[in-house]
Amino acid sequence: MKKKLCPSIKQNGGSHMSIQIFILGALSEGNYYPYDIKKRIGKHLDQTDAKITEGTIYYNFEVLLKKGLIEKVETIQSENRPDKTTYGITEKGRQSLEQSIYKVFQKFTNVQSLYAALVHLDKVDNQKIAYLIEDIIEKMNKRLVYIESHTPQEIDVQEDLKDALLLMRDHAYHSIQSDIIWLQKLLHHVQSRVLKS
Repeated sequence: MKKKLCPSIKQNGGSHMSIQIFILGALSEGNYYPYDIKKRIGKHLDQTDAKITEGTIYYNFEVLLKKGLIEKVETIQSENRPDKTTYGITEKGRQSLEQSIYKVFQKFTNVQSLYAALVHLDKVDNQKIAYLIEDIIEKMNKRLVYIESHTPQEIDVQEDLKDALLLMRDHAYHSIQSDIIWLQKLLHHVQSRVLKS
């Protein structure tokens, strides 16, 4: 079964924000047709199993246009073909892009929720991003401590349920550990960008 959206796009209402970060980020580098943006996003998502539809792209272009974050630059009309419109980013769009990137770090839900922002770290203050990543790591370490201090053995339940709870606890613990390791790598990458600037 084909996925229509990036995993980060489907979770916690972040759907449109992730796509909009991709769109605004691409338009901050030049004017493009929606189809060209779809191809660019596809290149970024090639390393994942995620896919994105043209309908999703066009919907988000309309939303961004209505918000005044992008503008039509040129419309090319040709016979027997639909109009082809080139879009560019507005100053309001540039500001929104920056704030949206910070917001995905501030409202971190999972590693995949950061994918769109990672592609556009050159558009934000990386020192600020480093602080936000440190905050995420600190919160995740607190979650590990909480999991360690609450064991299903202390709960009076049937043995089968206790085994299931232990398995869920084990998965949550190792997933958080894995995310922390990845976030530490990201922090190192972002800090190295700060040193280069």
